[in-house]
Amino acid sequence: MKIVIDTTRNLFLRLFFFTLFVVILVGVIAYARGYRFNFREGTVSSTGILSVNSNPRPAKVYINGSLHGATDTNLTLPYGHYTVEIKKEGYSSWKKDVSLKGEIVMSLNALLFSKNPSLTPLTNIGISKAISVGNTDKIILLSTTGDSEKDGIYLFEPSSQPLTIFPPLRLLMLQSLLDPEIDMNTAEFEFDPNFRQAIVTFSYKIDESLVEDTEVPTVSYLVTLEGQNVELFDITNSKETILARWNVEKNKELLKIIETLPKKLQKTATESFYIVSLAPDEKKVMYVAKQDASLPIVLDPPLIGANQTKESRDIQRGKLYIYDKKEDKNFHIPLSKEIQIPTPTDTIPEPIPTTTIEPVQSPTPTPPQILNEELVHSIQQTVLWYPTSDYIAVKEDKQIIVMQYDGENKEVVYAGPFNSEYFGISPDWNLMVVINLNPQNNPYGDLYSVGIR
Repeated sequence: MKIVIDTTRNLFLRLFFFTLFVVILVGVIAYARGYRFNFREGTVSSTGILSVNSNPRPAKVYINGSLHGATDTNLTLPYGHYTVEIKKEGYSSWKKDVSLKGEIVMSLNALLFSKNPSLTPLTNIGISKAISVGNTDKIILLSTTGDSEKDGIYLFEPSSQPLTIFPPLRLLMLQSLLDPEIDMNTAEFEFDPNFRQAIVTFSYKIDESLVEDTEVPTVSYLVTLEGQNVELFDITNSKETILARWNVEKNKELLKIIETLPKKLQKTATESFYIVSLAPDEKKVMYVAKQDASLPIVLDPPLIGANQTKESRDIQRGKLYIYDKKEDKNFHIPLSKEIQIPTPTDTIPEPIPTTTIEPVQSPTPTPPQILNEELVHSIQQTVLWYPTSDYIAVKEDKQIIVMQYDGENKEVVYAGPFNSEYFGISPDWNLMVVINLNPQNNPYGDLYSVGIR
């Protein structure tokens, strides 16, 4: 009898400890997955985690108006809708409405900008014109101050490093190489696909009061961007041939971008996108819709923790959009000025005659043309990717705005004086503009860094 009692007792103890272990294990797993016991209501509810980060940090974190610590931090909250605000003295505030789900970790990364930007000169040569080199951070600078030893065309390559081996400003060609009758300020640049060469076209000086309705004569030269041009190569007669070859290569590069999109989207993109640029991290595509279309849904259901900003799957001709390849999200970017795009000129091929006796070989299919150089250039003068890839900078009238790629947290970061024909972003996340701070005594401006970080 004693043996039975001892056996029963041991079995009961083992069962008790096993049950206790299972209960604790389930509790630990549930806690790790975000479930919490509400002692007031006596219920168990799921929670989510908000990972709130900012640059710069630390910054105060407000949830529904209440302070919840400082960045960077992880906040465990019951599922539901929240308004998250991030504030730091001297910087712009950041705000986002989110819907937090149980067992989900949602990351919020706020970029805060200084309310008092600083100006730092980058050049002192006297600039009459600045031109962006495609979607790179390089800049073509024209100097026509009247100094024959310095006037010419320069290439500026900004660096995020305080000390660099090579100087950021390099002479490409002196104005003294040009015919004195050429107006250097009329220079127009067209770049090769690798941004190593350019065709620069100049107009000759004419007396407009004496000559009316006369086409202004021009001359074009092929120049290298990798060193100083000590002699010029006149390619005026072959310019169109060279540009046609370059455009074929550029079109191929854009088609490669299309191929990186989800397969369900590639046909629509080929027919309806004018690709403007890739984000620096190559995960987002900026484009202009060349016709109305609807983007098919690729990810259904959406990725867990994906951007919750309302997207625009129905695109409209002439509107600017950003497509997130990773999250399958498409956002409209409103601009103050309407985008003008050409009317499509695609033609239907003539039918093959059916009376021919010889078999007709099908011609090699022509790659679809998705390049619009003029349109891309005009957009890149107005909208630029910020180096983080989560933000874009937009030039509107006499101010520069930075916003998230989904159009939220729009913030004016600079409204001071600058030449509206050019603005850029340096690798150190600051703006670059041409400013003349003393126009009464100096007819020329120079390149400045606007410290917005």
